[in-house]
Amino acid sequence: RGPMLAHKGMEEGVMVAERLADKKTQVNYDLVPSVIYTHPEIAWVGKNEEELKEAGVDYNVGNFPFAASGRALAANDSD
Repeated sequence: RGPMLAHKGMEEGVMVAERLADKKTQVNYDLVPSVIYTHPEIAWVGKNEEELKEAGVDYNVGNFPFAASGRALAANDSD
């Protein structure tokens, strides 16, 4: 179920270990990061602005300048 990413696999691995230890388990797929491997990469977590509006949920919008990304600086690609 859901995207096939390392983030998801790690969460499911923790869930399996907890289940084997007879602990209560849960994986919230809404909190698993998603990524598109383009240049630059695009990543997100949770619902998007349109989904929150439709659900009537209050939200804040934030922006992060690409020039402040250590990865962009290391790749000499901060424009």
